[in-house]
Amino acid sequence: SHAPTGSGKTLTYLLPITETLWKEVEDANKDGDIDPDAMGNGVALVLLPTRELAAQVAGIASVLAPKGMVKLVPRPMALMSLWKAEADRGEEYEYFENQETDEELNTSRGRTYKPRILVGSAKSISLSLFGDKKMPAPPTSKPEGKSLLSNTRWLVLDEVDRLLNVKKSRTDKSFKRHEKPAAMLSAAIARLTKGRVQVIAASATVGRPIRRELSRVLGLHSSECPETLRGEEDTTNLKRKVDSDDVHIGRAVKIPDAVKNYVLPVDGSTTGSLLTSAAFAAKTILSPPQEGMPSRKVLLVL
Repeated sequence: SHAPTGSGKTLTYLLPITETLWKEVEDANKDGDIDPDAMGNGVALVLLPTRELAAQVAGIASVLAPKGMVKLVPRPMALMSLWKAEADRGEEYEYFENQETDEELNTSRGRTYKPRILVGSAKSISLSLFGDKKMPAPPTSKPEGKSLLSNTRWLVLDEVDRLLNVKKSRTDKSFKRHEKPAAMLSAAIARLTKGRVQVIAASATVGRPIRRELSRVLGLHSSECPETLRGEEDTTNLKRKVDSDDVHIGRAVKIPDAVKNYVLPVDGSTTGSLLTSAAFAAKTILSPPQEGMPSRKVLLVL
């Protein structure tokens, strides 16, 4: 999703997820064939670059989702404890005031469901599952972590340009080779779910470097990179450009003023005449530079 800050990207990915969860709750109340508490129905992992952003998104999600289905991961912790009744209440994120009566608790509105949406910084969730050198063992056991990742149905990378190693330019020397936590989580989920997970990446700026990096992390060819969804205004402008024959579509390339261009029409009916003309042009352009002048480089296009 590519849209400016403040345009509603958070709602764009939260609404479809929470709508699916509400439908499961309604179906469970009708025939009971679906258990909305079952992790096997799919879990949403929402990754953000900071804990503050995660708390903000968790607050929005809690308003949209059935009660209890949204949990904030504020720090590395045993994630499977969120599914247990004896979980430390200090680790849970309370979204509703606990003022319901016993009758209300028996209704679908008052019932508290098991977690289906986990929101947290990529670092907190990654350390919860994989740990680091400072920890004797990950807070979440490997079998439980594998089960959680295998049941991930939605993977959301909010502010994806900050979550992944995106090379700003071809000469960017600050580009780090080690994987970021979000990249490790995304690769593990894509592998364990065999590509069935739905990946949503949102950012105010989405360019080719982000698309290439996301494809690499997910194990996709660059040609299989997910489609970029844009805001309505951007989509309208893009459609107008496509429909117009005289508007250039693509990246604008500025040629430095120091670069000179020469166009030489030649007879290209035979290979010999073409190469002879090219040699003549190269010899003329590559005449010995004046003393003190740097040597010139030539790109010859036939």
